[in-house]
Amino acid sequence: MKASRNTRLSRIKYYWIISVCLIIQFLIFLVKDNTIWVEYYYSRAAYPIIAYLNKFLFSWIPFSIGDIFYGLMVLLFTVSIRKIIGCSFRRKWNLVAQHILHLVTVILLLYTFFYVNWGLNYYRQPIATSIGLDLKNTTKEDYLQVLEKYILKANALRHELDLDKYPKDGVKQDMEYLMQQDTVFAGILSKTQIKIKHPISSELISYFTVSGYFNPFTSEVQVNSIIPKPGYPFVNVHELAHQMGIGFEDDCNFIAFRKLVHHDNLWYRYSAYYNAIQALLQPIYADKQLVEKYRKLMSPKVKNDLQQEYAFWRSYTGFLDRISSIFYNGYLQHNNQPEGLERYNMMARLIVAWDKQQ
Repeated sequence: MKASRNTRLSRIKYYWIISVCLIIQFLIFLVKDNTIWVEYYYSRAAYPIIAYLNKFLFSWIPFSIGDIFYGLMVLLFTVSIRKIIGCSFRRKWNLVAQHILHLVTVILLLYTFFYVNWGLNYYRQPIATSIGLDLKNTTKEDYLQVLEKYILKANALRHELDLDKYPKDGVKQDMEYLMQQDTVFAGILSKTQIKIKHPISSELISYFTVSGYFNPFTSEVQVNSIIPKPGYPFVNVHELAHQMGIGFEDDCNFIAFRKLVHHDNLWYRYSAYYNAIQALLQPIYADKQLVEKYRKLMSPKVKNDLQQEYAFWRSYTGFLDRISSIFYNGYLQHNNQPEGLERYNMMARLIVAWDKQQ
């Protein structure tokens, strides 16, 4: 009798949690299409406070708490599924219902916390709107003109650059300082937390072809420490842009480009052009002759960097990579980026519009 009463009380607790989560989700549904409201009341007002709380809780810890959190969640879901299947075989339908209720509650709680803690940033104004970029009046000729100019600049930088002389060790501190001192995106980026960590295993996340990631539950930035050097500074700034409240992948790429393209450090400047070239090539990939024409403009050193990066990721490509790509593509599409993974390369339109604006 007492066990039955405890079960009822436990279910009532879960129902209350589910009800509160559903109310919050309904409120999020009402506001997420109002980009101006999200921009000024959430991203610029509420989120900096949330980021500070996460900084207080997690940033001082030298390793990634978010990685441990993900591991625990995988363990929790695995155990819950096993319990549900086990109870089903034993026809203990009361326990099946209880485990399902528990799992649904946890999922809904995490889903709600995700949007409150960071996820609403996916519904803020795009960076082009905030800084007044004209994306409508760019032509194919504009793209090709910028592409050729940037290839020549990358060639010149790479000619002067000996990447072996540049250690990765100081990049985190340099990029944190760069973003802390930012005035280019004043008012848009939250500066209450600017901190880069490495994942617990860079080798492991390489099998998911992940160069860096932001954990929206702990607000931690993790950058893969073993990725090739040409793109390494760029990835650091991209992930910091997420931490500073930017959701869209092309916006984070554009911020990384803008912050590095005029940097005094040759490596950092080259990293901006190196990534910009790859994004600018994307819209013309269907035209093999045109792509080849611009590849021929690249210096042997730039081509070699691209080949080495391709070989690096190729060595990790497999089943995990394919599964993670499908999952992350769907994740982006669910979060206001219908283009999915293609959103990364849409940085090209922002770069061309910015270059024309100059």
